[in-house]
Amino acid sequence: MTSKPLYMKILDDLIKDIQTGVYKENDQIPTEFELSERYKVSRITSKRALMELEAKGMISRIRGKGSFVKKIESETKIKKSILFIYPLTSVSNTGLGEYTKGILEQLEGSKYQLLIQNENYLFETSMEKLLAEYIGIIYYPKQVVEHLDILYQLHLNKLPIVIIDKFFNGLPFKFVTANNLLGGEMATAHLIESGHKRIAFGSLANRMNTPSVRDRYLGYLKTLHEHSITETFHFTESDNQSMTEFFDYLINEIKKNHVTGIVMENDVLAIQLINRLNQKLISIPQNIAVVGFDNIQAAALIQPSLTTIEQNFYEIGKVACRLILEDTKLAEQEETLVTTDVKLIVRESSL
Repeated sequence: MTSKPLYMKILDDLIKDIQTGVYKENDQIPTEFELSERYKVSRITSKRALMELEAKGMISRIRGKGSFVKKIESETKIKKSILFIYPLTSVSNTGLGEYTKGILEQLEGSKYQLLIQNENYLFETSMEKLLAEYIGIIYYPKQVVEHLDILYQLHLNKLPIVIIDKFFNGLPFKFVTANNLLGGEMATAHLIESGHKRIAFGSLANRMNTPSVRDRYLGYLKTLHEHSITETFHFTESDNQSMTEFFDYLINEIKKNHVTGIVMENDVLAIQLINRLNQKLISIPQNIAVVGFDNIQAAALIQPSLTTIEQNFYEIGKVACRLILEDTKLAEQEETLVTTDVKLIVRESSL
């Protein structure tokens, strides 16, 4: 186990002294030089401790004079909230409402409230305000983690960060996602059990670097291997292709390779494929069975209705909120991935 950084020892001691009244409001605390002498560390180390104490809103630093204890607001004067950040692009089809319901359910009976903002809020809001007003952040990223610099600085200041829907290896946050690997396995196994042997996986090429989609694809490959099916087909979008061109290409590849079943990376693409197949008068599932992923509301409404893997967005939101409420020291921990169960929903598109 690695020892605590030296600046953290100084920071923790100063926080304790302020909270216990050793240093009261407007009192001057030791200077960088005095701290470096007391703890036998460099001025850089003592300076970092003071900078982090300032970021927490506990002191004000006045050039040429020193650092002074600020008035500590009571919990009743500062409303503490959990901040839920979501992408600017619409997430109405990918569970925003259910994520929110899960978070609010977990918050019920607590003294905290939920604030929902889009990703621009992170760089439009000062670090001091974020640290002062929020007990943690639940972050729903796009294909990559935006504003990593801000999130990491918040992490260094011990603000818990929980990322939902996607997992990014090497980042010191907590992650809550659906079990995408298992979902890919279940979708593929369902098609095999329905008699299909020539099964494809369809996705947008620019999303294969997204861990959730990649894991669904790996689940597809794993299940084919376990059933001794050696032929695999991965149909992806080409550069500068319109969506109509992509689905026409997809349908041509399905015909050319005699594919009878396809797992799409998500319900949105699966529904678009079904619409294009309907326009071309290609029977579903007689000519091609289609399986999606997410179980969005439209999956049950399209004709034919879409077989899909259901993510429990509600549970993901609830777990993410619980991680923040239960552990105020998340920022000291290494990355952790929590996965939630998925469920096969069989409908007309594969029967």
